[in-house]
Amino acid sequence: MSKVKISTETGIKGDDIGPEVIYYWYSPEVKCRGVVVIDTTAFGLSVGGTRMLPDITTNEIVSLARAMTYKYISLGRSRGGGKAGIWADPNMQRSQREAIMRAYGRAIKPLVQAGTFSPGADMGVSHADMVWVREETGQEAALPKFWLEEKDGESLDYHFTGYGVVVAAQAACDFMKMDISRATVAIEGFGKVASGVARYADQLGAKVVAISTIRGAIYNERGLDVNKLIELRKSFGDDLVLKYDGAKTINKEDLFYLPVDILVPGSRPWVINENNVDKVKAKLISSGANIPITKEAEERLFQRGITVIPDFISNSGGALSSHIGRLDVNSGEAFEAIKRIMRNSVLELMEVASREKISPTKLAKQRATDTFRKWKAEGAPPDEEYTKKLKEATGVS
Repeated sequence: MSKVKISTETGIKGDDIGPEVIYYWYSPEVKCRGVVVIDTTAFGLSVGGTRMLPDITTNEIVSLARAMTYKYISLGRSRGGGKAGIWADPNMQRSQREAIMRAYGRAIKPLVQAGTFSPGADMGVSHADMVWVREETGQEAALPKFWLEEKDGESLDYHFTGYGVVVAAQAACDFMKMDISRATVAIEGFGKVASGVARYADQLGAKVVAISTIRGAIYNERGLDVNKLIELRKSFGDDLVLKYDGAKTINKEDLFYLPVDILVPGSRPWVINENNVDKVKAKLISSGANIPITKEAEERLFQRGITVIPDFISNSGGALSSHIGRLDVNSGEAFEAIKRIMRNSVLELMEVASREKISPTKLAKQRATDTFRKWKAEGAPPDEEYTKKLKEATGVS
């Protein structure tokens, strides 16, 4: 395992939501460190993924935990946001991976068994990794039954979040009077979420013209063959950009500056910031990643007339599928429910934001914060109420 730089950040800023807990752990056995951030315990359980990369920062994990709080409250779910980070290179042997995941599970066992934190998978961590974690924490498996079904040769956990990103983009396009079937799309990354974005954008007739991985980026203004990209990823992983012919190689950061209709940030935080925001040419940003844009850059995009769907809304398809999966529905019904819920949410948000002349993200954060304060003061709605809303959306009696 490669050496990693451990974050020693101090002075994390908080507010009336959180973060309430920043929990560091270290395992002498595997010589690995990690951090868990609980944004709020106001509603008991906090939920969020586990990110394993060598260059994460505590501030990144804190900000991601807040994004999860916004996501759940925006969905109407009385859950807090949490996030975990492990300082390690995910490209390791299976035995090393298992040892680290089990050490992580032992470290967070008190948080899990106290009902404070429910971890999931995120960048650098798979659902298979989480099996080892759950064995150490005693947490029951919480995967929807249809996540392991296959569609187009891949399990459905490769589909739902990316599908939601495209649903959100289509709703915003409709509001903007822009035909998504004629749109060009640039996608950062080509993992589970980004490949799902490419697949469903392609099905709507949009032209995916650029993608990137950690190994580089490729661009063809006439469009890329999405099915070919997906097949190459199965064989070559991130090296697919080196194997694809019929496109030119570009710098990874230049993907954000292409003259496209829709830009999909899909990887690391704050890739669009004060230093490059004025180079962005896209008309619409629908993100697969959380916190891809700094607060200052997002305001600048709004001033420039570039529409940004709040990331915690555009990438909520995976969270929705997890909740819907606990109902007696099949995967087809889950896709339809995600489409109905997310489309209505984005259209309503766009309409109000336009009327009030405020950015959609600023409005969505204000709403989530106001709802948090109301729920904390008056009591959050019970899970049964949220389940009832999902049943209405899916048509389940």
